[in-house]
Amino acid sequence: MNDLFCQQLMGNFLEYKRQGKKNFVLDADLVDYVKGKKLQRGRPWSKCKAVYIPLNINGKHWVALVIDLVNCSLTVLDNDVRLTKPDDMGDHVRPFCDMIPLILRKANKFKHLGQQLMRPWSWRRPLDICAQSRRSGDCGVYILKHIELHSMGLPLIENMNDENVEYHRRRYVIEIFDGSMKP
Repeated sequence: MNDLFCQQLMGNFLEYKRQGKKNFVLDADLVDYVKGKKLQRGRPWSKCKAVYIPLNINGKHWVALVIDLVNCSLTVLDNDVRLTKPDDMGDHVRPFCDMIPLILRKANKFKHLGQQLMRPWSWRRPLDICAQSRRSGDCGVYILKHIELHSMGLPLIENMNDENVEYHRRRYVIEIFDGSMKP
């Protein structure tokens, strides 16, 4: 999922809060993302167990947001938890917790989730699964690798850390350049 989805979701969330549930009209583009109509790569969410979204925090730090479509919850994968206090992270994640169930309900492909679509989802930021970076500027590489590893069910700490971040940065550049990076 791309950052444009995040921007549209945030804008819709502000309108949702301003107008209230009864008067709010959801942007059809958000539903089209879920149905797979707005993606150049990827697949409809109805064929996924999880969706991964890069989320920028205050224009300074990237984290990976995991939307768990099985357990109806969100997980933040963060390589530098020192930068964002839990309450502040909650302010950034809350729009997703509130809006994702609404978007899924409008997509009409997730009826099996029942009552989970009628309330905001919970979120967590586990502190024990992501290696913590000791230097600034690597969060983009970390989130790409976290998404890659997490989607394959592999441990994050053992496979991504400050010692191998440069290797992964170069590998991603080569994969992007030659077009071999997989969605």
